[in-house]
Amino acid sequence: MCNRSATSYTPMMREWIGQFKYRGNEKYSSLLGEIMNRAYQAMRYEFAGHKYSRFKQSLWSVDVVTCVPVSEKRLTERGFNQAQILAEEIARRNKLPFLSLLARPQDTGKQSFKSKKERMNTMNNAFSVHPNMANLMKSFILKTESQCVTENKLSVTVLLVDDIYTTGSTLHACARVLKEKALEQGIHLTIFCLTLARS
Repeated sequence: MCNRSATSYTPMMREWIGQFKYRGNEKYSSLLGEIMNRAYQAMRYEFAGHKYSRFKQSLWSVDVVTCVPVSEKRLTERGFNQAQILAEEIARRNKLPFLSLLARPQDTGKQSFKSKKERMNTMNNAFSVHPNMANLMKSFILKTESQCVTENKLSVTVLLVDDIYTTGSTLHACARVLKEKALEQGIHLTIFCLTLARS
């Protein structure tokens, strides 16, 4: 799993994310979406270089954009999933499909108050795949060109989006459950992660 962040978690970025995430200030969605899109384009350029030639094909052909889910409790409180809005912005601007592949059955509380060890322990079993994940993936593969099928294997490149990268435990937990479930269905996932800010 490879992660890139669009920016550092500066005081200004903390304020912008706070306005967007906790106060529901919608005018920030387009601005933050543009920042994410520029970071995505930079990622594509970076991995197209000779140094990263082993990733060139997969990154230039990102197949699906998805996001880190929030619990039902958080969704009810905020009315939206900030990571999903950012992911959908990238998908829309790059004409890529967005699929909701993950679920968060339990609320894990605010991670910002926890140590790295506590975060990792909390995230270990925090996520599951969307109940219809396998069908969504297979349906998507059938609709796309044959680049998803190599050497008789189904291979899909996923861009996983979140707002803030702190220890990486959230993204690692999401990537793990996605890959495990995909392998059960005979699908090989290559996962790249893009976050808005790195703390």
